[in-house]
Amino acid sequence: MNKAIAVFDAGLGSYAIVEAIKKAYPLQDIIYFADRKSFPYGTKTTEELKDIIENSIDFLLEKGATFIVLASNAPSITVLDKIKNRENIIGIYPPLKDVIKDKKKNTLIIGAKVMIDSPELQEYIKKEVGDFYKQFHVENASPLIQLIESGDFINNIEKTEDIIKKFIKTCEEKYGKLDSITLSSTHLPWLSSYFQKIIPEAKLYDPSDDLVKAIKNHISEGEGKIHSIISESEKYPADEFLKILDILKIKLDYEII
Repeated sequence: MNKAIAVFDAGLGSYAIVEAIKKAYPLQDIIYFADRKSFPYGTKTTEELKDIIENSIDFLLEKGATFIVLASNAPSITVLDKIKNRENIIGIYPPLKDVIKDKKKNTLIIGAKVMIDSPELQEYIKKEVGDFYKQFHVENASPLIQLIESGDFINNIEKTEDIIKKFIKTCEEKYGKLDSITLSSTHLPWLSSYFQKIIPEAKLYDPSDDLVKAIKNHISEGEGKIHSIISESEKYPADEFLKILDILKIKLDYEII
C-alpha cells in the first residue's frame, strides 16, 4: 500500500468514515482497523481509553500507516490531546461551528456516555461556540449506538424506530423543540434515515463531512486498496461483527487478530 491512511475505532462506526474517505479520494489506500477487542469505547474510563488509543496508534504505525484517523468522537474529545504519539493523528469532533453558521438555535449533541459525561466536552463546546454554548444540550446516546452494533437497526426496524422515538421525546421534554442534532458518534449516521423520519424538522450534522476536508493535505495516490484488520475477544468475536457487515453488504479484505 502506498502511504496508507489508517482509520480505526472499536466497531462499525469507523467504516462509515472509510466510505466517506473512499468517496472523496478514490485512489487513497486505507487500513481499516475495527478494534472489537476494545469494544465499547463509550463505557471505558479516560485512562483506559488513553491506553487503548496509544496502543492502537503504535500498532497501526507498525502496519505501515503514514497518517491515522481516530474515527471516534469520545476519545477524540477526552484523550487525544493527552497521548504521547500525537503526530500525524487526527480525531473527529462535533461540528458545532457549522451549527452556528446555519443559525440553529436549539441543538442536541448525542454520543457515547464517556464523552457526554466528560468535562472535556463542555470545554470543547465553549471553545468552539463561545457565548452560544447555552443552546447546546448533551445526551448519552449509548442505547442508540447499541442498535448499530447489535444489527437491530437492520434486523428489527420496529424496535429501532420505537427506541429512537422515545429518546427524542425524552430529549424534547427536557430541552424543548430541537432544530438540529449533531450525530457525535461515528455509529449514529447509520441511523440518519430514522432521525429524518421521526424528527424531519431537525437538521442532522455528521462530523465526517468536516473530517474528509481536514485530511486533504495527507492524501496520496495509491491503488485505492482497503485492507481491514479486525481484533476480537471472547465476548466480541469477529464472526458476529462479520455477520453485521454481511447484512450491510460490506465485503472486506480482512485479517483477524
